[in-house]
Amino acid sequence: MLQLRAIVSGKVQHVGYRSRVVTMARTLDLKGCVRNLEDGRVYVLAEGDRADLERFCRAIRMEDPLIRVDDIQVHLSPPKGAWDGFYKISGERETDSRLDTATVFLKELIVIVKDGFKETNFRLGSLEGKLDSMEGKLDQIVAGQEKIAYKIDAARREIVSEVKELRYDLQEGAVSRLSRKKADWMGQHAEAKPKIHIKPS
Repeated sequence: MLQLRAIVSGKVQHVGYRSRVVTMARTLDLKGCVRNLEDGRVYVLAEGDRADLERFCRAIRMEDPLIRVDDIQVHLSPPKGAWDGFYKISGERETDSRLDTATVFLKELIVIVKDGFKETNFRLGSLEGKLDSMEGKLDQIVAGQEKIAYKIDAARREIVSEVKELRYDLQEGAVSRLSRKKADWMGQHAEAKPKIHIKPS
C-alpha cells in the first residue's frame, strides 16, 4: 500500500474534473480525497496498491472539451489509512463560484444554439428556394412531356391513316393487276384454241 499526493495544473477547476477523479478512484477502490486549491490547481490524495495508483495517475491526466491537464506533480509515501472511501471536498465559497461558472457556460451554450438555429434557418430558406425552382422546372418538364405525348398521338393517327390508305391502294392495285393478267391470259388462250366448226347434219 502507498499514498499518492498529486498537484494537478491546467484547466481543472469548475469544469467537472474533481467528479471525474472521484469516479476513477472509486472504480479502482482507492481511498482519499480531491479538492480545489486557491491558485487554480487541484490537490489529489489517494491510497491503494502501487499498480492501482499508477493506473489512477495515468487516468487523471485527461483532456476533453472542458478539461485540460497541463501537469501533474506526484509524491509517493507510506499510507496513513485515514480514509474509508474517496471524497470530493468543496470549499465554503464554491457554490456561488460554481453558479457563476454555470451561468457563463449557459450563456455560451445559448449563443451557440442561437447561432445554430440561424444557420439552420438560413439553410432551410435556401433549400426552400431551390425546391421552388425545382418545382417550376418539373412543371416545365411535365408540360414538355404532354406536348410530346400529343405529337406522338397525332403521328400515330397519321401513320395508321397512311397504312390504311396504303393497304387500300395495294388491294386496288393488286385487283387491277390480277384483272389485267386474267384478261391477258384469257386472251392468249382464246387465240390458241383451235376453232371447231360443227356442221349441222
